[in-house]
Amino acid sequence: MATLAAKAALKALNPRSPDTKYVGSEPEWRVQPEQDRNRISAMSNAFGWYNYFYGKKEAKEMIVAYLDTHKRVKDAKKIRTLPDSQIRLTTGWLCRMSMMGLELTEHEQIKLDNLIADLLAIKDQAAAEVAEPDAVAKPNIQDRLREKMKDCAGELEGMFDDFVTAGCKMSADWKPIAQIRGMNVAPQMVYHIADIWKTRLAHFELVVAGKDAQLAEGYSYLSKVQLRNIVKFCEAVINDCGAYVQIKKVERKPRKAKAISPEKRAAKFKFQAEIVDLKIKGLAPANLVDKSEAWLYDSKKRKLIHVVADSHVGTFTIESNSIIGFGTAESVQKTVRKPADIVRAMQAAGKPAARKIYKDLTTTETQFNGRGTENLVILKAW
Repeated sequence: MATLAAKAALKALNPRSPDTKYVGSEPEWRVQPEQDRNRISAMSNAFGWYNYFYGKKEAKEMIVAYLDTHKRVKDAKKIRTLPDSQIRLTTGWLCRMSMMGLELTEHEQIKLDNLIADLLAIKDQAAAEVAEPDAVAKPNIQDRLREKMKDCAGELEGMFDDFVTAGCKMSADWKPIAQIRGMNVAPQMVYHIADIWKTRLAHFELVVAGKDAQLAEGYSYLSKVQLRNIVKFCEAVINDCGAYVQIKKVERKPRKAKAISPEKRAAKFKFQAEIVDLKIKGLAPANLVDKSEAWLYDSKKRKLIHVVADSHVGTFTIESNSIIGFGTAESVQKTVRKPADIVRAMQAAGKPAARKIYKDLTTTETQFNGRGTENLVILKAW
């Protein structure tokens, strides 16, 4: 990429990766995609290609090359001095695609011009702050953590823009957790991102409900299926934020000189060993260490609890008085109306039978918080 500014419009990029035989070469636009689903699909595939091989450093160079090509030398100089963290990947990819022959529509060109204008405004603001006589204090570690969180939130916004541009089609290509992990956001800051998307989710749930005439008119250009997919996208971001926190809890455990036994790891976990009136004995907490699925019962609240490992981690374990590494969306609980029958049946059941028993319960399902209590009986664990 060192000579990208000089050769961008003349020579296709060569990532020098064996993966090119699977994902192909850099998209070229000898034939312009029409203004329909074919264009959306073609542009989405192009975004995916650049995301696969390149990052913010290369995206910045693509923007600089685009500005140089369009005789905007002063603007290119400003962009060069911006930190890579301020660059949005979508801006770089659009610049590169334009230079490779894609004829942008009026709407696409306006979007690109606005994205570049936003970057230039960031640079101008930074220059104004430097010129102030009372210099701002050097940012501390919390400021840096917040800045990284804001950068990640911006990238997720860009992913959402690409999702809408691609026709709001849910697929495995949209991976919010990969973006969060790639930027290594501090777990304590991820909740701010989740709050942003919870607000957006509530907004689009109102749109889907169709009870607000103004909202319905404002989003009339989207079909009902597309609106429902937007809701699913918001839910995916929120769930991935929770999953990321669980992953970081597991990953940040200090490396031990020797393995800790399951009994020692679970020594502080609160549980109930036996339900005397039902003549039911539970398992010891050590049985929850490094497992992928478990069934618990809260004898006080009469809750049957299904604990499932987070798909990105593979197993859950115990730390102090908490189960960590479980999937926040998949680990749920229901109230049991006939504890004696259901709990005994769960103890005798295998995996498929246990899931069927739980599915047949008609009570409301809620999420499990992972905390141990004196009323928590461990029925099964695999």
